[in-house]
Amino acid sequence: MLGRKTQIIAGILAGLVLAAGCTAAPDPGPAAGGDKKSSAAPVPATLDLGPKDGSNDVAPGEPVTVAAGGSTLSEVTLAAADGTAISGELDQAKQRWNTSKPLEYGTKYTLTARSVGADGNPVTRTSTFTTATAKAQAYPSVIPLDGETTGVGMPITIKFSAPVADKAAAEKMLTVTSDKPATGAWRWFGDDEVHYRTKEYWPAYSTITLDIKIAGRALGNGVFGKADRKISFKTGPSIISKVSDNEKQMRTYKDGQLVLTSPVSLGKPSARSVSGTMLIMTVQSPYTMDSSTYGVPTDAPGGYRTTVKYALRLTNSGQFLHSAPWSVRQQGRSNTSHGCLNVSVENAKWFYENSHRGDVVTVSDTGADLKPGDGWTDWRFSWEEWQKKV
Repeated sequence: MLGRKTQIIAGILAGLVLAAGCTAAPDPGPAAGGDKKSSAAPVPATLDLGPKDGSNDVAPGEPVTVAAGGSTLSEVTLAAADGTAISGELDQAKQRWNTSKPLEYGTKYTLTARSVGADGNPVTRTSTFTTATAKAQAYPSVIPLDGETTGVGMPITIKFSAPVADKAAAEKMLTVTSDKPATGAWRWFGDDEVHYRTKEYWPAYSTITLDIKIAGRALGNGVFGKADRKISFKTGPSIISKVSDNEKQMRTYKDGQLVLTSPVSLGKPSARSVSGTMLIMTVQSPYTMDSSTYGVPTDAPGGYRTTVKYALRLTNSGQFLHSAPWSVRQQGRSNTSHGCLNVSVENAKWFYENSHRGDVVTVSDTGADLKPGDGWTDWRFSWEEWQKKV
């Protein structure tokens, strides 16, 4: 019995010792972590300036930038050699600064930035650089016009006033957006003209915006962009007309619904109408048709000078859709025109009142093909051909 009591007492004492050991262990708590954090060294300030000091031939349209690390910017100045100050914009965090307008060509500038880091030490950095001198400046002329309502087939055409050698760089400066999904791509026609066409026609009743950001930026071979431009245009209804020479009929669809069937008389055998997908280029009334514009004197055999109502141009070479009251009996039966699409006055008036530049007219079965560049001929390419860009 006495031995058992001794074992019980020993067990109780051992438990007390273990309990005491648990409660006596030091608790590091948050204070220990705080001591470690407080021991970290303050971060010094850093300043990154662009362009770098000593840079030459800097494109004046590229933004001048300052970026601060471990601090905020206390002062940034940019001035030309003659002392002219250049303004800039500072972000809300006061850690980035950049110019918002192009600089002058062939000018020396000095950029100075100051900051103070968390360690209390001030930092100053300076960059002196010189902008490029332009051999030529390219201005972008654009079709369609800002605010215009167009047909769904309308491509965007940019004509530069100077050749563009670095086409890949130029395309990155051109942004097209649409409020309705539309896949598209650029294709160059020579060194001074680029077109943007969609895979399918534009969606009807959409708003498209073109943003050109080329001012002061390098386009290759010493040519720089002259000015930025931003234009927006809208598409109207989808109006697509299909003409078959075999049938001598033109069927016009508005938003997918057949709305007009027009008997037509196309070009006679000596002056065939061309087949292909064309776009309405102008809508005019009255308009004087003059054979001398394509080399046939008005007083020569086959020559003419006639004023018509309701004329819509389809090609540069002079293929029109227009009223021809003199050929109503032939319309739908035989071809008697000099290459134009002749319709009645009533039907031509419908087109005059409802059409926009960029509406689609597709002609087939004439035995003559639309020539490249004879009007807005972008739709003669398949999408695969268009993307090859050659």
